[in-house]
Amino acid sequence: MSRDRRDDTASAPSGAAHFPELIVKNTREFLAGFQPSGGNGGVFCPTRRNITVGEMVAVKVRLGRRQPPMVVYGRVAWRRPGRHILKIRAGIGVEFLASERAKWEYLLDLARAGASAHSRRRHERIPVDLPISWRPVGKLEGFSGHLRDVGRGGAFVLSSATVAIQERVVLEIAPPGAEVPMAFIGRVAWTGHSGSENVFGIEWRARDAGGGRRIKELVRRLADLQTPVRE
Repeated sequence: MSRDRRDDTASAPSGAAHFPELIVKNTREFLAGFQPSGGNGGVFCPTRRNITVGEMVAVKVRLGRRQPPMVVYGRVAWRRPGRHILKIRAGIGVEFLASERAKWEYLLDLARAGASAHSRRRHERIPVDLPISWRPVGKLEGFSGHLRDVGRGGAFVLSSATVAIQERVVLEIAPPGAEVPMAFIGRVAWTGHSGSENVFGIEWRARDAGGGRRIKELVRRLADLQTPVRE
């Protein structure tokens, strides 16, 4: 993969919802195309689309029919034309952003485990780049962070602050169109690191029907912003 480091920031790039989308259809395609070289990891995406080297893209990876896809951001590092006679597939080599390490390591572990491992996710996640504030339940001090993806089951958060697994937290999120932030309670399901930043996964803990409705409304509003580019 390319060794160009450009401005790979810790949060999802501005305008992420409008990046060209590439598809990795299954576990076999992901394992065959994964490339650990270049520092940040990357993947080969079979496609004939004309996307410029250096352009930001969103790679949607699906590992099995029952696994919800995960979106990983990166830059086009190189392009390869197809050669039908030689049975060489056309495609694009994508180098992931440094901030996406936790995602691709999770996907790689899951893919290598094969049928013996199953993701706990039941709902598809929506990629976003939304500033939020959060705090442990019962604490007054809050921290800033970025919401990187969200679904009806949980969310993926990046923050400079640390948090413990199983900690219950309050996330204050202001989706587009909202006059005031909406508060959501969740449990920290896992933690990790992405460069100099901390990342953690949230499982929603709605205490009542109203909480469940707010989660659905949040996901709906953010989904309305998505304009996927089809393969």
